[in-house]
Amino acid sequence: MLKTTCLLSCLASLALMGCAAPRPPQPMPALEHAPLPSGWRAAASGEFDAAVLGFPVDETLRALIAEAVRYNADLRQAAARTEQAQAALKAAGGAMLPTLALGGQAGNSTLPTSSMSTSGVGLVVAWEADLWGLLSAEQGAARSRLQASELDLAYARQSLAANVARGWIALKENARQLEIARQTLEMSRQQLALIELGQRVGRNTRQEVAQHQAVVEARRQQALAREQARDQARRALEVLLGRYPAGELADCGPLPAASDALPAGIPSELLSRRPDVQAAERRFAAAFYGVEAAKRARLPSLKLTGGVAYIEDSAVLLKSGIDNPLWAITGQLLAPIFTGGQLAAQVEAQNGKQREALAGYNKAALNALAEVENGLNGERLLSLRERALQAQTDALAQSVRYADAQKKAGKIDNYQLLQQRLNLMTAQADLLRLQSQRLDNRIALHLALGGRFPL
Repeated sequence: MLKTTCLLSCLASLALMGCAAPRPPQPMPALEHAPLPSGWRAAASGEFDAAVLGFPVDETLRALIAEAVRYNADLRQAAARTEQAQAALKAAGGAMLPTLALGGQAGNSTLPTSSMSTSGVGLVVAWEADLWGLLSAEQGAARSRLQASELDLAYARQSLAANVARGWIALKENARQLEIARQTLEMSRQQLALIELGQRVGRNTRQEVAQHQAVVEARRQQALAREQARDQARRALEVLLGRYPAGELADCGPLPAASDALPAGIPSELLSRRPDVQAAERRFAAAFYGVEAAKRARLPSLKLTGGVAYIEDSAVLLKSGIDNPLWAITGQLLAPIFTGGQLAAQVEAQNGKQREALAGYNKAALNALAEVENGLNGERLLSLRERALQAQTDALAQSVRYADAQKKAGKIDNYQLLQQRLNLMTAQADLLRLQSQRLDNRIALHLALGGRFPL
Protein backbone atom coordinates (compact mmCIF):
# COMPACT_ATOMS: atom_id res chain seq x y z
CA MET A 1 0.00 0.00 0.00
CA LEU A 2 2.84 2.35 0.84
CA LYS A 3 4.58 1.60 -2.46
CA THR A 4 1.38 2.35 -4.35
CA THR A 5 0.92 5.64 -2.53
CA CYS A 6 4.50 6.67 -3.27
CA LEU A 7 4.11 5.74 -6.92
CA LEU A 8 0.90 7.77 -7.27
CA SER A 9 2.60 10.72 -5.57
CA CYS A 10 5.45 10.54 -8.07
CA LEU A 11 3.05 10.36 -11.00
CA ALA A 12 1.07 13.35 -9.71
CA SER A 13 4.26 15.39 -9.28
CA LEU A 14 5.34 14.44 -12.78
CA ALA A 15 1.97 15.54 -14.14
CA LEU A 16 2.23 18.94 -12.51
CA MET A 17 5.68 19.45 -14.04
CA GLY A 18 4.33 19.19 -17.61
CA CYS A 19 5.93 21.55 -20.11
CA ALA A 20 4.28 23.83 -22.65
CA ALA A 21 4.90 23.88 -26.39
CA PRO A 22 7.38 26.48 -27.72
CA ARG A 23 6.23 29.56 -29.59
CA PRO A 24 6.40 29.43 -33.40
CA PRO A 25 9.00 31.54 -35.26
CA GLN A 26 7.97 34.57 -37.30
CA PRO A 27 8.12 33.71 -41.04
CA MET A 28 9.59 36.15 -43.52
CA PRO A 29 8.58 36.53 -47.18
CA ALA A 30 10.83 34.67 -49.58
CA LEU A 31 12.36 37.39 -51.79
CA GLU A 32 15.05 35.37 -53.50
CA HIS A 33 16.33 38.04 -55.87
CA ALA A 34 16.17 41.18 -53.70
CA PRO A 35 15.46 42.21 -50.11
CA LEU A 36 12.25 43.96 -49.16
CA PRO A 37 12.67 47.52 -50.51
CA SER A 38 12.43 50.58 -48.30
CA GLY A 39 9.92 52.20 -50.63
CA TRP A 40 7.54 51.38 -53.46
CA ARG A 41 8.87 51.36 -57.02
CA ALA A 42 6.02 53.62 -58.09
CA ALA A 43 6.14 57.06 -56.49
CA ALA A 44 3.78 57.14 -53.52
CA SER A 45 5.23 59.36 -50.82
CA GLY A 46 3.55 60.00 -47.51
CA GLU A 47 2.14 57.96 -44.66
CA PHE A 48 -0.72 55.67 -45.55
CA ASP A 49 -4.10 56.55 -44.08
CA ALA A 50 -6.23 53.41 -43.81
CA ALA A 51 -9.44 55.45 -43.63
CA VAL A 52 -8.88 57.50 -46.83
CA LEU A 53 -10.34 55.77 -49.88
CA GLY A 54 -9.13 58.19 -52.54
CA PHE A 55 -12.53 59.65 -53.48
CA PRO A 56 -15.55 60.97 -51.56
CA VAL A 57 -17.86 58.32 -50.06
CA ASP A 58 -21.48 59.45 -49.94
CA GLU A 59 -24.26 58.18 -47.69
CA THR A 60 -25.67 55.98 -50.45
CA LEU A 61 -22.47 53.94 -50.67
CA ARG A 62 -22.22 53.73 -46.88
CA ALA A 63 -25.77 52.38 -46.71
CA LEU A 64 -25.07 49.82 -49.44
CA ILE A 65 -21.95 48.58 -47.66
CA ALA A 66 -23.81 48.28 -44.36
CA GLU A 67 -26.57 46.30 -46.07
CA ALA A 68 -24.07 43.94 -47.70
CA VAL A 69 -22.23 43.31 -44.42
CA ARG A 70 -25.53 42.37 -42.83
CA TYR A 71 -27.01 40.14 -45.52
CA ASN A 72 -24.22 38.87 -47.83
CA ALA A 73 -24.14 35.06 -48.02
CA ASP A 74 -20.36 34.75 -48.50
CA LEU A 75 -19.74 36.81 -45.38
CA ARG A 76 -22.14 34.63 -43.41
CA GLN A 77 -20.17 31.57 -44.54
CA ALA A 78 -16.94 33.17 -43.31
CA ALA A 79 -18.59 34.01 -39.98
CA ALA A 80 -19.80 30.41 -39.65
CA ARG A 81 -16.25 29.14 -40.24
CA THR A 82 -15.05 31.39 -37.44
CA GLU A 83 -17.70 29.97 -35.12
CA GLN A 84 -16.48 26.46 -35.99
CA ALA A 85 -12.91 27.47 -35.15
CA GLN A 86 -14.09 28.90 -31.82
CA ALA A 87 -15.77 25.60 -30.98
CA ALA A 88 -12.63 23.68 -31.94
CA LEU A 89 -10.56 25.85 -29.58
CA LYS A 90 -13.02 25.19 -26.76
CA ALA A 91 -12.73 21.46 -27.41
CA ALA A 92 -8.92 21.63 -27.40
CA GLY A 93 -8.97 23.56 -24.13
CA GLY A 94 -11.42 21.11 -22.61
CA ALA A 95 -8.99 18.25 -23.23
CA MET A 96 -6.62 19.82 -20.68
CA LEU A 97 -9.23 19.73 -17.92
CA PRO A 98 -10.38 16.74 -15.86
CA THR A 99 -13.51 14.90 -16.96
CA LEU A 100 -16.24 14.05 -14.46
CA ALA A 101 -18.76 11.27 -15.05
CA LEU A 102 -21.64 9.94 -12.99
CA GLY A 103 -23.01 6.46 -13.59
CA GLY A 104 -25.28 3.90 -12.05
CA GLN A 105 -26.33 0.29 -12.49
CA ALA A 106 -29.28 -1.74 -11.23
CA GLY A 107 -29.90 -5.48 -11.63
CA ASN A 108 -31.44 -8.56 -10.03
CA SER A 109 -29.75 -11.73 -11.25
CA THR A 110 -29.64 -15.08 -9.46
CA LEU A 111 -26.16 -15.73 -10.81
CA PRO A 112 -23.50 -14.28 -8.54
CA THR A 113 -21.06 -14.09 -11.47
CA SER A 114 -23.40 -11.87 -13.47
CA SER A 115 -22.69 -8.13 -13.49
CA MET A 116 -26.46 -7.63 -13.39
CA SER A 117 -26.46 -8.83 -9.81
CA THR A 118 -24.72 -5.66 -8.72
CA SER A 119 -26.51 -2.38 -8.16
CA GLY A 120 -24.87 0.91 -7.32
CA VAL A 121 -23.89 4.43 -8.29
CA GLY A 122 -20.45 5.89 -8.89
CA LEU A 123 -18.63 9.15 -9.63
CA VAL A 124 -15.45 8.96 -11.74
CA VAL A 125 -12.85 11.69 -12.39
CA ALA A 126 -10.22 11.26 -15.13
CA TRP A 127 -7.41 13.57 -16.18
CA GLU A 128 -4.72 13.27 -18.82
CA ALA A 129 -1.69 15.24 -17.74
CA ASP A 130 -0.07 17.50 -20.30
CA LEU A 131 3.24 15.90 -19.48
CA TRP A 132 5.26 17.00 -22.54
CA GLY A 133 3.10 19.83 -23.86
CA LEU A 134 1.09 17.71 -26.31
CA LEU A 135 -2.25 19.16 -25.26
CA SER A 136 -0.76 22.66 -25.12
CA ALA A 137 0.49 22.25 -28.68
CA GLU A 138 -2.93 21.06 -29.86
CA GLN A 139 -4.54 24.00 -28.10
CA GLY A 140 -1.98 26.36 -29.68
CA ALA A 141 -2.83 24.98 -33.12
CA ALA A 142 -6.56 25.44 -32.49
CA ARG A 143 -6.00 28.97 -31.21
CA SER A 144 -3.89 29.86 -34.26
CA ARG A 145 -6.55 28.45 -36.59
CA LEU A 146 -9.18 30.54 -34.83
CA GLN A 147 -7.03 33.66 -35.19
CA ALA A 148 -6.56 32.87 -38.89
CA SER A 149 -10.31 32.43 -39.29
CA GLU A 150 -11.00 35.74 -37.54
CA LEU A 151 -8.50 37.50 -39.81
CA ASP A 152 -10.07 35.82 -42.85
CA LEU A 153 -13.43 37.14 -41.69
CA ALA A 154 -12.01 40.65 -41.25
CA TYR A 155 -10.52 40.54 -44.74
CA ALA A 156 -13.76 39.14 -46.13
CA ARG A 157 -15.61 42.15 -44.70
CA GLN A 158 -13.16 44.57 -46.27
CA SER A 159 -13.20 42.67 -49.59
CA LEU A 160 -17.00 42.71 -49.59
CA ALA A 161 -17.04 46.45 -48.94
CA ALA A 162 -14.53 46.91 -51.78
CA ASN A 163 -16.67 44.83 -54.15
CA VAL A 164 -19.76 46.85 -53.22
CA ALA A 165 -17.86 50.07 -53.92
CA ARG A 166 -16.65 48.70 -57.26
CA GLY A 167 -20.14 47.56 -58.15
CA TRP A 168 -21.46 50.99 -57.19
CA ILE A 169 -18.88 52.64 -59.50
CA ALA A 170 -19.70 50.19 -62.32
CA LEU A 171 -23.41 50.94 -62.01
CA LYS A 172 -22.77 54.68 -62.15
CA GLU A 173 -20.60 54.31 -65.24
CA ASN A 174 -22.95 51.99 -67.11
CA ALA A 175 -25.97 54.17 -66.37
CA ARG A 176 -24.15 57.21 -67.76
CA GLN A 177 -22.79 55.22 -70.73
CA LEU A 178 -26.37 54.24 -71.57
CA GLU A 179 -27.38 57.91 -71.59
CA ILE A 180 -24.50 58.75 -73.96
CA ALA A 181 -25.34 55.78 -76.22
CA ARG A 182 -28.95 56.88 -76.50
CA GLN A 183 -27.91 60.45 -77.29
CA THR A 184 -25.50 59.30 -80.00
CA LEU A 185 -28.23 57.05 -81.44
CA GLU A 186 -30.58 60.04 -81.66
CA MET A 187 -27.90 62.15 -83.36
CA SER A 188 -27.22 59.37 -85.89
CA ARG A 189 -30.94 59.22 -86.65
CA GLN A 190 -30.95 62.98 -87.28
CA GLN A 191 -28.00 62.59 -89.62
CA LEU A 192 -29.80 59.77 -91.46
CA ALA A 193 -32.86 61.96 -91.86
CA LEU A 194 -30.69 64.70 -93.40
CA ILE A 195 -29.04 62.24 -95.80
CA GLU A 196 -32.43 60.83 -96.83
CA LEU A 197 -33.65 64.35 -97.49
CA GLY A 198 -30.53 65.01 -99.56
CA GLN A 199 -31.09 61.83 -101.52
CA ARG A 200 -34.62 62.92 -102.41
CA VAL A 201 -33.36 66.24 -103.78
CA GLY A 202 -30.43 64.63 -105.56
CA ARG A 203 -27.62 65.80 -103.25
CA ASN A 204 -26.84 62.39 -101.75
CA THR A 205 -26.79 58.88 -103.17
CA ARG A 206 -28.58 55.72 -102.10
CA GLN A 207 -25.23 54.31 -101.07
CA GLU A 208 -24.79 57.13 -98.56
CA VAL A 209 -28.28 56.46 -97.23
CA ALA A 210 -27.46 52.77 -96.78
CA GLN A 211 -24.19 53.60 -95.07
CA HIS A 212 -25.94 55.85 -92.55
CA GLN A 213 -28.66 53.27 -91.99
CA ALA A 214 -25.89 50.83 -91.01
CA VAL A 215 -24.45 53.43 -88.64
CA VAL A 216 -27.84 53.92 -86.98
CA GLU A 217 -28.26 50.18 -86.47
CA ALA A 218 -24.76 49.96 -85.02
CA ARG A 219 -25.63 52.78 -82.60
CA ARG A 220 -28.85 50.99 -81.70
CA GLN A 221 -26.89 47.81 -80.91
CA GLN A 222 -24.47 49.81 -78.76
CA ALA A 223 -27.35 51.35 -76.82
CA LEU A 224 -28.86 47.92 -76.19
CA ALA A 225 -25.48 46.58 -75.09
CA ARG A 226 -25.13 49.49 -72.65
CA GLU A 227 -28.59 48.78 -71.30
CA GLN A 228 -27.66 45.14 -70.79
CA ALA A 229 -24.42 46.13 -69.02
CA ARG A 230 -26.33 48.49 -66.74
CA ASP A 231 -28.86 45.80 -65.83
CA GLN A 232 -26.07 43.28 -65.17
CA ALA A 233 -24.32 45.80 -62.94
CA ARG A 234 -27.55 46.30 -61.03
CA ARG A 235 -28.06 42.58 -60.49
CA ALA A 236 -24.44 41.97 -59.52
CA LEU A 237 -24.69 44.66 -56.86
CA GLU A 238 -28.04 43.34 -55.66
CA VAL A 239 -26.51 39.87 -55.15
CA LEU A 240 -23.72 41.40 -53.07
CA LEU A 241 -26.37 43.11 -50.97
CA GLY A 242 -28.20 39.84 -50.41
CA ARG A 243 -31.21 41.02 -52.41
CA TYR A 244 -33.12 39.22 -55.13
CA PRO A 245 -31.40 40.09 -58.47
CA ALA A 246 -34.39 41.90 -59.95
CA GLY A 247 -32.34 44.62 -61.66
CA GLU A 248 -34.36 47.30 -59.91
CA LEU A 249 -31.57 49.07 -57.99
CA ALA A 250 -31.77 52.81 -58.59
CA ASP A 251 -29.00 54.54 -60.52
CA CYS A 252 -26.55 56.39 -58.29
CA GLY A 253 -25.77 59.63 -60.15
CA PRO A 254 -22.42 60.80 -61.55
CA LEU A 255 -19.02 59.35 -60.73
CA PRO A 256 -17.14 60.89 -57.80
CA ALA A 257 -13.91 62.74 -58.48
CA ALA A 258 -10.65 61.00 -57.53
CA SER A 259 -8.33 62.88 -55.20
CA ASP A 260 -4.84 63.76 -56.37
CA ALA A 261 -2.76 62.63 -53.39
CA LEU A 262 -2.48 58.90 -52.67
CA PRO A 263 0.14 58.17 -49.95
CA ALA A 264 0.92 54.47 -49.61
CA GLY A 265 3.41 54.22 -46.74
CA ILE A 266 6.28 51.73 -47.01
CA PRO A 267 6.36 48.02 -47.97
CA SER A 268 7.54 46.78 -44.56
CA GLU A 269 4.33 48.05 -42.95
CA LEU A 270 2.08 46.24 -45.40
CA LEU A 271 2.62 42.68 -44.17
CA SER A 272 1.51 43.55 -40.64
CA ARG A 273 -1.50 45.50 -41.92
CA ARG A 274 -3.06 43.09 -44.42
CA PRO A 275 -5.49 40.69 -42.66
CA ASP A 276 -5.05 38.00 -45.32
CA VAL A 277 -1.26 38.01 -44.88
CA GLN A 278 -1.67 37.90 -41.11
CA ALA A 279 -4.09 34.99 -41.53
CA ALA A 280 -1.47 33.12 -43.58
CA GLU A 281 1.05 33.73 -40.80
CA ARG A 282 -1.40 32.30 -38.25
CA ARG A 283 -1.90 29.22 -40.42
CA PHE A 284 1.87 28.79 -40.41
CA ALA A 285 1.78 29.01 -36.60
CA ALA A 286 -0.97 26.37 -36.49
CA ALA A 287 1.15 24.08 -38.67
CA PHE A 288 4.13 24.64 -36.36
CA TYR A 289 2.05 23.58 -33.36
CA GLY A 290 0.86 20.59 -35.38
CA VAL A 291 4.47 19.45 -35.78
CA GLU A 292 5.12 19.92 -32.06
CA ALA A 293 2.00 17.92 -31.19
CA ALA A 294 3.03 15.09 -33.52
CA LYS A 295 6.50 14.95 -31.96
CA ARG A 296 5.09 14.88 -28.44
CA ALA A 297 2.65 12.12 -29.34
CA ARG A 298 5.69 9.80 -29.50
CA LEU A 299 6.43 10.39 -25.79
CA PRO A 300 4.82 8.62 -22.80
CA SER A 301 1.35 9.72 -21.74
CA LEU A 302 0.10 9.94 -18.16
CA LYS A 303 -3.53 9.49 -17.13
CA LEU A 304 -4.91 9.71 -13.61
CA THR A 305 -8.29 8.27 -12.71
CA GLY A 306 -10.17 8.39 -9.43
CA GLY A 307 -13.66 7.53 -8.30
CA VAL A 308 -16.06 6.89 -5.46
CA ALA A 309 -19.02 4.49 -5.55
CA TYR A 310 -21.76 2.96 -3.43
CA ILE A 311 -22.56 -0.68 -4.22
CA GLU A 312 -25.57 -2.70 -3.10
CA ASP A 313 -25.25 -6.44 -3.82
CA SER A 314 -28.32 -8.60 -3.24
CA ALA A 315 -26.63 -11.82 -4.36
CA VAL A 316 -23.30 -11.73 -2.64
CA LEU A 317 -21.97 -9.82 0.29
CA LEU A 318 -19.12 -7.38 0.01
CA LYS A 319 -15.77 -8.84 0.86
CA SER A 320 -14.85 -8.58 4.47
CA GLY A 321 -13.08 -5.35 5.26
CA ILE A 322 -14.66 -3.45 2.35
CA ASP A 323 -17.33 -0.97 3.30
CA ASN A 324 -19.43 1.51 1.35
CA PRO A 325 -18.69 3.96 -0.04
CA LEU A 326 -15.84 2.54 -2.14
CA TRP A 327 -13.10 4.72 -3.58
CA ALA A 328 -10.10 4.21 -5.83
CA ILE A 329 -7.37 6.18 -7.58
CA THR A 330 -5.12 4.87 -10.36
CA GLY A 331 -2.32 6.23 -12.46
CA GLN A 332 -1.34 5.03 -15.93
CA LEU A 333 1.95 5.84 -17.63
CA LEU A 334 1.97 4.53 -21.20
CA ALA A 335 4.90 4.83 -23.60
CA PRO A 336 4.52 3.81 -27.25
CA ILE A 337 7.11 1.26 -28.36
CA PHE A 338 5.93 -0.05 -31.72
CA THR A 339 3.17 1.59 -33.77
CA GLY A 340 4.09 0.42 -37.24
CA GLY A 341 5.67 3.78 -38.10
CA GLN A 342 2.38 5.64 -37.67
CA LEU A 343 3.71 8.24 -35.23
CA ALA A 344 6.81 8.93 -37.33
CA ALA A 345 4.63 9.26 -40.41
CA GLN A 346 2.43 11.77 -38.61
CA VAL A 347 5.49 13.88 -37.83
CA GLU A 348 6.52 13.78 -41.50
CA ALA A 349 3.00 14.73 -42.57
CA GLN A 350 2.90 17.67 -40.16
CA ASN A 351 6.32 18.82 -41.36
CA GLY A 352 4.92 18.80 -44.90
CA LYS A 353 1.94 20.85 -43.78
CA GLN A 354 4.30 23.33 -42.12
CA ARG A 355 6.32 23.73 -45.32
CA GLU A 356 3.06 24.17 -47.24
CA ALA A 357 1.88 26.83 -44.77
CA LEU A 358 5.20 28.67 -45.02
CA ALA A 359 4.98 28.65 -48.81
CA GLY A 360 1.39 29.89 -48.49
CA TYR A 361 2.54 32.77 -46.31
CA ASN A 362 5.31 33.67 -48.76
CA LYS A 363 2.80 33.57 -51.62
CA ALA A 364 0.32 35.77 -49.75
CA ALA A 365 3.05 38.27 -48.88
CA LEU A 366 4.40 38.48 -52.41
CA ASN A 367 0.91 38.73 -53.89
CA ALA A 368 0.13 41.58 -51.50
CA LEU A 369 3.29 43.43 -52.52
CA ALA A 370 2.53 42.82 -56.21
CA GLU A 371 -1.04 44.09 -55.83
CA VAL A 372 0.22 47.34 -54.34
CA GLU A 373 2.93 47.83 -56.97
CA ASN A 374 0.42 47.14 -59.76
CA GLY A 375 -2.12 49.47 -58.18
CA LEU A 376 0.37 52.31 -57.75
CA ASN A 377 1.67 51.90 -61.29
CA GLY A 378 -1.90 51.74 -62.57
CA GLU A 379 -2.78 54.92 -60.69
CA ARG A 380 0.17 56.75 -62.25
CA LEU A 381 -0.62 55.68 -65.81
CA LEU A 382 -4.39 56.07 -65.49
CA SER A 383 -3.89 59.57 -64.13
CA LEU A 384 -1.72 60.51 -67.12
CA ARG A 385 -4.19 58.95 -69.55
CA GLU A 386 -7.09 60.78 -67.92
CA ARG A 387 -5.31 64.11 -68.28
CA ALA A 388 -4.64 63.47 -71.96
CA LEU A 389 -8.19 62.32 -72.64
CA GLN A 390 -9.60 65.26 -70.68
CA ALA A 391 -7.53 67.62 -72.82
CA GLN A 392 -8.86 65.89 -75.96
CA THR A 393 -12.45 66.19 -74.71
CA ASP A 394 -11.97 69.86 -73.88
CA ALA A 395 -10.58 70.50 -77.37
CA LEU A 396 -13.53 68.71 -78.99
CA ALA A 397 -15.95 70.70 -76.83
CA GLN A 398 -14.27 73.88 -78.03
CA SER A 399 -14.57 72.62 -81.61
CA VAL A 400 -18.31 72.05 -81.11
CA ARG A 401 -18.71 75.62 -79.89
CA TYR A 402 -16.90 76.88 -83.01
CA ALA A 403 -19.03 74.64 -85.23
CA ASP A 404 -22.20 75.95 -83.58
CA ALA A 405 -21.10 79.49 -84.35
CA GLN A 406 -20.28 78.53 -87.95
CA LYS A 407 -23.70 76.91 -88.28
CA LYS A 408 -25.40 80.09 -87.17
CA ALA A 409 -23.30 82.02 -89.68
CA GLY A 410 -24.29 79.62 -92.46
CA LYS A 411 -20.77 78.32 -93.07
CA ILE A 412 -21.59 74.68 -92.25
CA ASP A 413 -24.79 72.69 -92.31
CA ASN A 414 -26.60 70.82 -89.53
CA TYR A 415 -25.08 67.48 -90.58
CA GLN A 416 -21.55 68.74 -89.96
CA LEU A 417 -22.55 70.18 -86.57
CA LEU A 418 -24.05 66.83 -85.58
CA GLN A 419 -20.84 65.08 -86.59
CA GLN A 420 -18.82 67.39 -84.36
CA ARG A 421 -21.15 66.59 -81.46
CA LEU A 422 -20.89 62.86 -82.13
CA ASN A 423 -17.09 63.11 -81.96
CA LEU A 424 -17.43 64.87 -78.62
CA MET A 425 -19.85 62.25 -77.27
CA THR A 426 -17.44 59.48 -78.25
CA ALA A 427 -14.59 61.16 -76.39
CA GLN A 428 -16.84 61.72 -73.36
CA ALA A 429 -17.72 58.01 -73.30
CA ASP A 430 -14.01 57.11 -73.45
CA LEU A 431 -13.25 59.58 -70.65
CA LEU A 432 -16.06 58.15 -68.53
CA ARG A 433 -14.67 54.62 -69.01
CA LEU A 434 -11.20 55.77 -68.00
CA GLN A 435 -12.45 57.63 -64.93
CA SER A 436 -14.34 54.52 -63.87
CA GLN A 437 -11.21 52.40 -64.34
CA ARG A 438 -9.20 54.81 -62.21
CA LEU A 439 -11.77 54.74 -59.40
CA ASP A 440 -11.91 50.94 -59.60
CA ASN A 441 -8.12 50.85 -59.36
CA ARG A 442 -8.27 53.19 -56.36
CA ILE A 443 -10.62 50.81 -54.57
CA ALA A 444 -8.45 47.78 -55.38
CA LEU A 445 -5.33 49.65 -54.27
CA HIS A 446 -6.94 50.73 -50.99
CA LEU A 447 -7.82 47.10 -50.28
CA ALA A 448 -4.32 45.97 -51.30
CA LEU A 449 -2.75 48.47 -48.90
CA GLY A 450 -4.82 47.08 -46.03
CA GLY A 451 -7.14 50.06 -45.89
CA ARG A 452 -10.46 50.16 -44.10
CA PHE A 453 -13.79 50.71 -45.77
CA PRO A 454 -16.76 52.36 -44.03
CA LEU A 455 -18.49 49.30 -42.57
